[in-house]
Amino acid sequence: MRRPDGWTMSPELSAPADLGGLRFTDPDIERDYHGWRTEHVRPFTRFAMYAGAGAAVLAWFAVLLGALVDLRGLALGLIPLIALLLAGGAAWTHATGRDRLLLPAAGLANLVGGFLAVAMTAPTHSPAVVGACATMAAYFGLTMFRLPPVLAFACVAPYLLLAAGTTVAWHREGTIGDQDLVLGLFIPLTALVTGMVVNLAIEWITRQTYLDHLVIETQQEALFEERTSLARYLSPGIAETVHRGAHDVQCEIYSLTAVSIDLRGFTTYTQRHGAERMVEVLKDYYAAVIAAAEEYGATVKDFAGDGALVLVGAPFPRADHTRAGLRLARDMLVRVREVTARWATPDTPLGAGIGIASGECAVGAIGTLDQLEYAAVGTAVNLSHRLCDIAKDGQILMAAGTARALEESPGWRREIVTLSGVPESVEVTIEDTLQPHEMVPADRPTHRASHAPGFEAVAAQPHLNQQRPPSDG
Repeated sequence: MRRPDGWTMSPELSAPADLGGLRFTDPDIERDYHGWRTEHVRPFTRFAMYAGAGAAVLAWFAVLLGALVDLRGLALGLIPLIALLLAGGAAWTHATGRDRLLLPAAGLANLVGGFLAVAMTAPTHSPAVVGACATMAAYFGLTMFRLPPVLAFACVAPYLLLAAGTTVAWHREGTIGDQDLVLGLFIPLTALVTGMVVNLAIEWITRQTYLDHLVIETQQEALFEERTSLARYLSPGIAETVHRGAHDVQCEIYSLTAVSIDLRGFTTYTQRHGAERMVEVLKDYYAAVIAAAEEYGATVKDFAGDGALVLVGAPFPRADHTRAGLRLARDMLVRVREVTARWATPDTPLGAGIGIASGECAVGAIGTLDQLEYAAVGTAVNLSHRLCDIAKDGQILMAAGTARALEESPGWRREIVTLSGVPESVEVTIEDTLQPHEMVPADRPTHRASHAPGFEAVAAQPHLNQQRPPSDG
């Protein structure tokens, strides 16, 4: 079986085999194969045993209707015993704990059935009848029961050789002539040789099926590991989208709410405590953000140092993304402050601020054929980041369209601010979750984002008091 390019080969698939591919040289692999083979052929063997019992029943009716006239009584007594051995063995091994005995039971039933067939037909002194009945039993034992070659030979050869030996004995006694001797030897010995050839061919094919099984199993494990690794670097939602879409993840327009969060005081903290402590803090911080996002069905687009971008409404659309985004922001702020409280020191306090904006954004695979990135591009994403930059510790800054889509809460206040990269002043709604004395100052300036006079002071200015659409983008 040809292996797809790029897949690694498992040790089992490269293991050498001898005896024409009928045995693996590695004992562990050979042992594993026999365990797999037993499970693989068990249903077929069980149905074949029932089929053999059915054939015996048909033979019983044939005798009843006139076959073996001289031995009718013996045949009518022995044939049901053969059917009982086959059907009973299949049924008995069906119970849990006995199923591993199915193949030995099939072999034993075939061995006994073969001897009974020879014993039942021997009084006819007909090599053709004895050979035919023994060959019928051998047909099941060598092929239908799917017995391993050694077990099949051990179960079938004795009664076929007995049939041939009986013919030789008859010839010595003068009961049959030379022509019948040849016929009596030809039928059972040919059945044994050709049956074993077929049995060995089936065994070789079964071993190839085992190798194919290992290929499939190996690739399934590789795909699972690939998907697991992908999920470690991407949020579960994005990983699932990439996995389902394979190489054809389309960039689509989503109505969403972007939530950006950033730590306060982290630069100073890192300078004081070093990179190792920084990594430990980020682990807890990332875990808190991911847990909050999962709680509200949001998607963590990416982390950038101590900042994170979370999307509500993409890649899985939802109509209430604005409301869910605010609830997410509040919960995430609580979780992150629990993290910062554990790691902060009196000299190096830590905090967090959040920016929220809503609107239509392009989300999906963006890039070239050589390298793609799952990206979210749009005014809402950019605006949430800018608002996060100027949010103080414990503050949630909402863009105008986002705030208008929500039910106003007590304590909200509005301001007109200027943001870096935004040519015009924008209106923001601020939700404070801390008192001023509890806030941790930011590490960096607000990128020329300065608070303009209060919203009430500028409300009378016509160019700032115009009705805006709900979207921030």
